[in-house]
Amino acid sequence: MLIRIHRATVEAGRDWEFSQGIREKAIPEVEKVEGIEYSVFGRRFEGQRHQFINVTLWRDYDAIRQHTGEDVQTRLIFDGESEMIVESTVEYYEAFGATDPEELAEGERP
Repeated sequence: MLIRIHRATVEAGRDWEFSQGIREKAIPEVEKVEGIEYSVFGRRFEGQRHQFINVTLWRDYDAIRQHTGEDVQTRLIFDGESEMIVESTVEYYEAFGATDPEELAEGERP
């Protein structure tokens, strides 16, 4: 399993539009992607810096390449998103340990 972290800084004043795009376009599309086991979006506002993050858990690099092509650094973005992004990075980590999210949702600790 691989953890893919996409960080994006969005143009000031477009954070609401970007958030709506995530809700209306990105989340429904991510749910359809074969190979993504889990996905979560987050945001942080620091003055004029509006940062967004998408953390996905992928089955393997082959699943990622089915959507990015050979360049796994390619951003997976929805229509209109690229014009709002002023800076972005993509990072990968090998997953080697996890908790059971269902147990945590019930208030139990591993």
